[in-house]
Amino acid sequence: MFDLLGEVEDCRGHSKYSITEIILAGLALFLFKKGSRNAVNNLRDEDEFKRNYRRLFNLRMPHLDTVDNVMRALPEAMLEELKHKLIQILLAKKIWHNQRLFGKYFLVAVDGTGVVSFNDKHCDQCLHKTSKTGKTNYFHHVLEAKLITASGFCVSLMTVWIENPDGDYDKQDCELKAFARLADRLKKAYPRLPICITADSLYPSEGFFEICKNNDWRNILTFKDGKIPSIAKAAESQDKIDPKRLTNRVIEGKNHTEQNYRWVNDINYKDHNINWLECFETTWHDDGKDAKEAKTSRFVHLTDLPIDASNAIILSRGGRLRWKIGLPT
Repeated sequence: MFDLLGEVEDCRGHSKYSITEIILAGLALFLFKKGSRNAVNNLRDEDEFKRNYRRLFNLRMPHLDTVDNVMRALPEAMLEELKHKLIQILLAKKIWHNQRLFGKYFLVAVDGTGVVSFNDKHCDQCLHKTSKTGKTNYFHHVLEAKLITASGFCVSLMTVWIENPDGDYDKQDCELKAFARLADRLKKAYPRLPICITADSLYPSEGFFEICKNNDWRNILTFKDGKIPSIAKAAESQDKIDPKRLTNRVIEGKNHTEQNYRWVNDINYKDHNINWLECFETTWHDDGKDAKEAKTSRFVHLTDLPIDASNAIILSRGGRLRWKIGLPT
């Protein structure tokens, strides 16, 4: 990693600190879980911290205001390239190979997230939303693609801004438009990586399915009633004709879980083959005396992977893993 940090082109002239020291100090803000640059600056003034930091990294820590100034000047593409090189090394070392879906696909969760918001317009690329009271908020969001695993890894593969284009435009940028740009960059960065995209209920659409098909990616998407009524109607109709069922029960100490699955394959949606999977999950706590009230949740997913009794549980769990995108990188 230090070798790759040192290869980043330095945008400054003469400086007291190397570019490696600058970037690592920026990472340290998150490694040490500090909420502000000032909090890290207070740490760097402590003699014990200086000794330990030098012992760990054999580097000095610059003032975080200096780090901020340099990071603002560094080209975004350069930092993205650094990230890709590091990820490719980990992939080459097969760090996550035993976490692949069906021993083949890397689960990649896609979701938009807010970065900063303003009461007044910040720049021409600002997104905006007006509330029912007439107040307009301006904000910047990004769309993230993160490699996720059941064991807890959540690692950023690609980031694109959700932002309005320069000049005149008819409609604001949105998450689905940004996904088309992200998909293009993700395929170029990892052309042979077997990927299964998992995303929320915003994504089921003809455009999304077409992008996955063209890139030879699989997908597992959260599906909510009312999103695409024709798919829900076809699923219910086929389920009555040829019902597929599976029950799974898990007991961990005093915690009980019962999952009831049903599924339908081969639903045609605008020339795309869609498979529908539902799970009713009931959980309760039983201490042998007074069993607490049971809680039931319903999870529905769409996928282009065929569903049967041997993989229904794995597919449902894979779709629910997208929640891990909210974990720190």
